[in-house]
Amino acid sequence: MTTPATSRSILKDEVFLRMAQELSRLGTCCRLKVGTVLLRPDGGIAAAGFNGALPGMGHCTPETCNETTRCLHTSHAEENALGFCDGPLATAYVTHEPCLTCARALVRRGVRRVVFAKAYTSIGDQERRERQGILDHFKVSWEQLAL
Repeated sequence: MTTPATSRSILKDEVFLRMAQELSRLGTCCRLKVGTVLLRPDGGIAAAGFNGALPGMGHCTPETCNETTRCLHTSHAEENALGFCDGPLATAYVTHEPCLTCARALVRRGVRRVVFAKAYTSIGDQERRERQGILDHFKVSWEQLAL
């Protein structure tokens, strides 16, 4: 049986993940558009971001970034959002499952719950194991939510 508190929690997850999806539309990467919303421990929005080139640099092009090549030109959405907030964080809503580097950065800032819509399918076994070790060590809740 779903309680009102549970229903409200599910609603918040859906709303914040949809916000991340909308933000992802601003991404400038040709391969993948990613958005993220970061929450403080009190549940308020701390920051949001999307993936893209560094300020002042050109955006991705089909020659430098495409579906067959991993993009090394853009900053990740999580990285961009983390750069625009201070203080402790609790939850990250991300359109796509965070990579190892972003998982480390989120955990370092206090995130103990990550909610994402799409799995990171091109992750290597070594990266997956290392990321899982960090998540287990810090008891991070790692949840995929289908929208």
